[in-house]
Amino acid sequence: MKKKIFSTLLILFGIFTCRIVQATDIKIAILAPENSTWHNVITAMDEELKKKTSGRVKLKIYAGGVLGDERDVIRKMRIGQVHAGAFTGLGLGIVNPAVRVLELPMLVSSYEEADAVAARIQPKIEAGFKKKGFELLGWAETGFVNILSNKPIASRKDMDGKKMWAWEGDPLVETMYREFKIVPIPLPLTDVLTSLQTHLIDAVYAPPLAAIALQWFTQTKYITDLKLADSTGGILITKKALAMISPADQGILKATSKKYSKILVGKIRADNRKSYSTLISTGLKSVVVPPAEVEKIKETSKKVWNALVGKLYSKQLLDEAIAAVEEYRAKNK
Repeated sequence: MKKKIFSTLLILFGIFTCRIVQATDIKIAILAPENSTWHNVITAMDEELKKKTSGRVKLKIYAGGVLGDERDVIRKMRIGQVHAGAFTGLGLGIVNPAVRVLELPMLVSSYEEADAVAARIQPKIEAGFKKKGFELLGWAETGFVNILSNKPIASRKDMDGKKMWAWEGDPLVETMYREFKIVPIPLPLTDVLTSLQTHLIDAVYAPPLAAIALQWFTQTKYITDLKLADSTGGILITKKALAMISPADQGILKATSKKYSKILVGKIRADNRKSYSTLISTGLKSVVVPPAEVEKIKETSKKVWNALVGKLYSKQLLDEAIAAVEEYRAKNK
């Protein structure tokens, strides 16, 4: 009897050990290419994780979209082929649509305002990931989005009829294009550069750093000097993958992820500022939007905000985001 119990314990211990060994390699997918800011920060995070856990937890990084677009990665995470991913707001929104309230067009005009909204809204929506089988390891962002085009866009009217890339399956962009009368050309991220080269599309939207990393700037002539929206982001892991790691190492993973998410935000913001100047130095012409036109774009953007209530987020969440901006502006006139 004792021998049978001992054998059973050995088998269980072997299964448990096997699970832990398999879980040490966390497969993480990122769209950003190798040697980009995102890739470099996550690589540094991996080094610290290995050091803090004595090699028990390490990242296997798949960069440059080799595992597909963000929708593909989310699907692969759900079936266990991928454990984690670094996402833009689109990917986060596929899991938890309320996230998109953070990146509404013309909601914020500075990183300070974006931080004020994030402080109010992010804690309220984090639980939404857990309900869907995911855990948010850290918030990040890709930065303020500009329009890059082959004809100058300096007004709401200039947007009318433009064939612009729309990230395939993005409900926020679909609604925005409808209100601004932009012709959407839905494409996965990996097809955008080719579509610019073949003139399937006239324009794209992207933070300056992403426009350089993805080489989109090489196929455009103008960049509109308007912060259209602050694009959010974050790192997700499945709850199943997290459960394969010991509780102590889970704590190390979460703490390290939060640390490097903050580092990433700082680097992204600094690099976006430099990247805008770099784009101008390469020959792109900066297009200034007159103040009166900025106000028209803001008014149209508000229609987008309201149109997405009940589809992506609640009216209460939208009101709180707006209130956060207004309170910040009132205190910092």
